[in-house]
Amino acid sequence: FPVTICLALPGNLYMLNGFNDHTAGQYIQIFNSSTLPSDGVAPVITFYVTPKSNFSLDYGVYGRYFSSGIVVCNSTTVATKTIGAANCWFDVQFK
Repeated sequence: FPVTICLALPGNLYMLNGFNDHTAGQYIQIFNSSTLPSDGVAPVITFYVTPKSNFSLDYGVYGRYFSSGIVVCNSTTVATKTIGAANCWFDVQFK
């Protein structure tokens, strides 16, 4: 799925695992938000994933705090959200 609203209230992100099934690389973006941000909004975290590959992000035992909520999506652009196609899967651990 191209987007996951993980948590619609303050909390911690502990780990994010996923798979990019696209034949091209794309960006994984994480937003401090309780709703899906509009295209053009800048993420708090962004990282590149290679084509047809697994990816992982681990914030350890204490996690990383998000004051509004946690939204994860794939994007075709690095600096702002341009939501990608449904070719990415996410497994997100949060509390």
